[in-house]
Amino acid sequence: MNTSLLIELFLYFAKFPANEAFVPLFNKGRSQIPGYDELHTALLTLPAEGLVPEIGNYVFGPNFEAVCSRINNLNGFYLFVDYGEIECGTDSSNRMTDSARLAITVAYKLKEFSGDLMEQLLISDRCLAYITTIRNRMINEQRERYWLKDVSRNHTLTPFVARELSSIGWTMLFNREAFDTFGVKRK
Repeated sequence: MNTSLLIELFLYFAKFPANEAFVPLFNKGRSQIPGYDELHTALLTLPAEGLVPEIGNYVFGPNFEAVCSRINNLNGFYLFVDYGEIECGTDSSNRMTDSARLAITVAYKLKEFSGDLMEQLLISDRCLAYITTIRNRMINEQRERYWLKDVSRNHTLTPFVARELSSIGWTMLFNREAFDTFGVKRK
């Protein structure tokens, strides 16, 4: 399968949650969009158990309405991967530079969002442990995956509290810096 930055992101993070987490993402079953079946097949080749199997759900994408709809139908821990703008420029050596803003969130969907601070503390602690497991794996794999080697060494971990999603967790914000991601100079 020919992978772009977004497909590579999707497949990379799909290995962390339990394998059944990505099945609901293919809610149509079949599509006329090229690559749909290949993407589904690529997911089926992942190891039988996710690297953080306690995370039972996977959400991917920047579409706020679709993300909210998906999260509203979840229970338990989920991994949410979001991507933002990609800044493109030219540096002083006339190299094409690209910087993509990325965020991953590990959160827990509560059945009932309460003000119980001890419940929130326990959930937050577990989510922080899961997101640091993912972060550590990313750092350790930077030499093995082409797009990970360009991930910034600086990360921001911030609490994620979303009453409208009945969710509590942690988000890691980071950038992917690279040269000529889209092959401008190769054309």
